Amino acid sequence: GDGACMGCGEKTDIHLVLSAVNALMIPAVEEHVRQLDELIEALQAKARGLVAEEADLEAVAKGGADAPGLTIAGDKREDVARLLEMSRKLEDLRWRYTEGPSGRGRARAGFANSTGCTSVWGSTYPFNPYPFPWANHLFQDAPSLAVGIFEGHMRKMADGFIDVRRARLELAGEYDPEADEAFFAKFDWEQFTDEEFALSPPLFAVGGDGAMLDIGFQNLSRLLASGKPIRVIVVDTQVYSNTGGQACTSGFQGQVSDMAGFGAGQHGKSEERKELALLAIAHRGVFVLQSSQAAPTHLLRNVLRGLRVRRPSIFILNTPCPVEWGIADDAAPDAARLALESRAVPHLVYDPEGGADLADCLDLEGNPALDEEWPSYELSYTDEAGAAQRLTLPVTTADWASQEARFRKHFRPLVDGDDTGELTPFHEYLHLSAEEREDATPFIYTTDADGRLGRIRVAHEVVMLAEERLHFWHQLREMAGIVVSSTARDTVASELEADFERKSEALRSEYEAKLGALQNEYPRFVARRMAEGLLRAGADLTVTQILEQADALPSGAPALSTPRPAVSEPAAAAPAIEPEPETVVESAPAVAAEPVVEEDVLAMEPYIDTELCTSCDDCLKINKKLFVYDENNQAYIKDARAGTFKQLVMAAEACPVEIIHPGSPLDPSEKNLDKLIKRAERFS
Repeated sequence: GDGACMGCGEKTDIHLVLSAVNALMIPAVEEHVRQLDELIEALQAKARGLVAEEADLEAVAKGGADAPGLTIAGDKREDVARLLEMSRKLEDLRWRYTEGPSGRGRARAGFANSTGCTSVWGSTYPFNPYPFPWANHLFQDAPSLAVGIFEGHMRKMADGFIDVRRARLELAGEYDPEADEAFFAKFDWEQFTDEEFALSPPLFAVGGDGAMLDIGFQNLSRLLASGKPIRVIVVDTQVYSNTGGQACTSGFQGQVSDMAGFGAGQHGKSEERKELALLAIAHRGVFVLQSSQAAPTHLLRNVLRGLRVRRPSIFILNTPCPVEWGIADDAAPDAARLALESRAVPHLVYDPEGGADLADCLDLEGNPALDEEWPSYELSYTDEAGAAQRLTLPVTTADWASQEARFRKHFRPLVDGDDTGELTPFHEYLHLSAEEREDATPFIYTTDADGRLGRIRVAHEVVMLAEERLHFWHQLREMAGIVVSSTARDTVASELEADFERKSEALRSEYEAKLGALQNEYPRFVARRMAEGLLRAGADLTVTQILEQADALPSGAPALSTPRPAVSEPAAAAPAIEPEPETVVESAPAVAAEPVVEEDVLAMEPYIDTELCTSCDDCLKINKKLFVYDENNQAYIKDARAGTFKQLVMAAEACPVEIIHPGSPLDPSEKNLDKLIKRAERFS
């Protein structure tokens, strides 16, 4: 009854975001109301302590006629009046949180909406899906409207927090009207505590890809650059969903909408798809999430992160539209999943607080087969003999596009007699050179209603689209530090080679210097040693006699010697002998042995309660090398070191029956281990 299409992907994603808002706001509001009750009770108790127990506090505050308990000094009457005024303001604030004018309490969010599908849903009273205040404006003006509403919204929140702060100061005996009221006069959202900021309902600017990415991008950019913690939801269908599905030159449909034909050499008009995530990242101070209902855990977890940051947040949500995409009413979740797995719409998170480097801030976890070009899947079919067979294939952009009516004209079944040249699987065709493609025709596999294997010819336009998507995927992985670019690799290699040459030259020079010194000094050492030996051998002879005697010795004769003196006789002190210098031999540097890492006896290996597995595929989509199916089509961990601890934790969170136990981290150098271990605690 609200005007939304059946199976609307936009509405599903907005519901997911609002469920995250409720999960964040409800506990915070309940705790705040409890604190308000305590403050109200404490203020009234303090006021009653200034007068008789049975006194009417309202009468005392107004300075009514004398009565029992009313004969008090004027300063006490002012104190009672001040305490009661504080109590009344807190009671009004409590009423607004619990009931308010609507009877439903204070709203947990607010929407500044662009004209489009999201406004159509709220146009028919009383079938309004928005249980909170929302305002609608022109197609491109939602961000500007949100900036204005934000200021008034935060002013209202600040007034309530001032009342709470004033009451707490009063009860602590620290309230100084002159100093504190001067501070409160300038108090705004930038001075909120974390607790106060968490209590402030988020304000959203909502619009489609056309409103935010095209005509309204200037206003969106202004919002993102403002630094104000406004949240932006972009329901991205890539086809200008907010204006009835007209061809969008910045979306996928626009990339191929003006192209036709199946010749390998035919080219049509094309325009590069604008990536709103990259444009938002370029603002540097914005929390950016690109996600979809294909991975609800990824979406919800990071929406919660984006709601907590004191900076602008933008949630770019891929929202399959049954009408515009040409899919079944119940196919939006599957279409979103295929868009993710085929690299058509990768998931990403950019958190400016992640670190100083881009790779520290950009996180691609949540994309399947993160280390590979394409994820893979098993295509089951029936062969000519009627036997069941399986074929392992990559999930490419062509597989995604082939499932949607908007790309249908770019695919054609292959039949006998077609003049096709050499048929080449689509993923292999993408790696062929231009010359090799001249005699090749790309195709993808498919199955018919009977499970028979077939092939579909793919137009050149889809090849161009896949190349662009794959190029973007490579860029993201490089930005996130998952792969190193060839330029960076060459630079590092060059620096290492230069450093090696410098050290080698230094060692060579040192060696040659030592060798030269040894060549100069060693003959003198030898001569001196020989002379000392001769002197010891002929102690009673002159040098001339020793030399004459040495010349008279036949070749090979023993060295000159004299009888050793008797032990009782004092032996002549032998002349000091310089130690023979050791020959310096330069050797190759020793290869350091690999450190022996002792396994922590308390470490827990990750495991799965396989017998409880429901075969939902959620863990396999995260890492197919880490998680595999057994012969019963139930998951188990094949190699715990084939993935990261973060992937284990993400799989545990995504598992619908919570049977994955991440265990202990196997790599102590993995980033953010403290946070990951805390997230893993409930699965241990």
